[in-house]
Amino acid sequence: MKNLDCGHAAPAVGRWCKHLLADEDASFIVRFTGQGVDHELRCEACGKDAGPAPEPVAICSACHHTRMGRVFDLMGIQGRPELRTRETALRFEHRELRLPALADRTLKALTALGTAPRAEWLAVDARGDVLRLDLEEDTVSRVATVSAESLDLAAELTLHASPCGRYAAVVNSRGSRGVVLDVASGAVKLTLDRGNYHVEHCEFSVAFFRDGDRTLMVHATEWNRLDITDPATGELLTRREPHDLDYFHCGLTVSPDGAWLVDDGWVWHPVGMLSSLSLRRWLHENVSESEDGPSRKLLRECAYYWDAPSYFVGPRTLVTWGFGGDAENLIDAAMLYDVESGNLLRWFPGPRGLLHGDGNLLLATSQDQGTCVWDLETGERLHQDAALKPTAWHPSARRFLTVLPEGVVRESVLSGAAW
Repeated sequence: MKNLDCGHAAPAVGRWCKHLLADEDASFIVRFTGQGVDHELRCEACGKDAGPAPEPVAICSACHHTRMGRVFDLMGIQGRPELRTRETALRFEHRELRLPALADRTLKALTALGTAPRAEWLAVDARGDVLRLDLEEDTVSRVATVSAESLDLAAELTLHASPCGRYAAVVNSRGSRGVVLDVASGAVKLTLDRGNYHVEHCEFSVAFFRDGDRTLMVHATEWNRLDITDPATGELLTRREPHDLDYFHCGLTVSPDGAWLVDDGWVWHPVGMLSSLSLRRWLHENVSESEDGPSRKLLRECAYYWDAPSYFVGPRTLVTWGFGGDAENLIDAAMLYDVESGNLLRWFPGPRGLLHGDGNLLLATSQDQGTCVWDLETGERLHQDAALKPTAWHPSARRFLTVLPEGVVRESVLSGAAW
């Protein structure tokens, strides 16, 4: 195979103006042609020219992605990629339920409960009551109460449920404290504290996962430290010497099989640093894996942006929002990464908001667009319901839940054919 202009023998995936090839430190802009996701990189001088890039050069994938990752050299994005759509028979079917027990409550957070297809949910209200919603039986029951001494109930709360359905964590989303509860008994199993260093800029790092027949939990114990604890016994499983890690841990996402952890944190400048690591290796081979282990991979850097919407759409594939390297230049897009290699697999434009997966479909929800359904393989938008602005998604029951006034909730299920 003939070498490309960058000197590497690989299929060409990028086109640059010749000045970027000659100057590794030159700032650049991204210009979309309007044909799919086709784009060119140009130096700032060539970026002022509306015509074709002068003497474009062909670049391999590795060189192109390396350049795109230099977040402080990206000066802007010109044009937009082509947003593709396809007509289908997909639609959302809705069912409204009135639950009188919710009529006088303000729900602060809601999450799916368990991995069975049964539509059960956990919620926490402004009083600190943790509620179990069984929408097969149309019942609401209180399973626990979180005290105002444990959490700031007036602040934003986030609720996490374990895959086995036995445990729940309630945390101040951008605060210092949290509690872990036994869902069956309502007992407090653990109290969580990550300190107060710049917590207002970071989602509280908490995630449950399964390791064999055990349910375990990853959580922040300092701004720059994660640990694994067994909630059944309270045993800390990652005792180690302190590491001087210059990284703020933020929102966590676990792969469906519990093998991989993704951490959307940041470092000073500030720059978001989306990274992944092997939970199995951390737990069974190298207690310092979360700081400097070989499985830790940097997926992307993005100036002034972290805690992006993310979701696993396969055992090793993470989809996250936003094309670009700077918060000021991000455009709506789904970016798909291999968390084991750290490589960007592909991307497509259009999705905005919170992301969820349903088979080979990506569901994106936002206040301004409602809910859009995207084909993960082709990148086409298949359906849009502008009025559907759900509160939460239940991945095993495959339905949205929207909390409405006066104790009413609405279930929304996707039906129809995509082909």
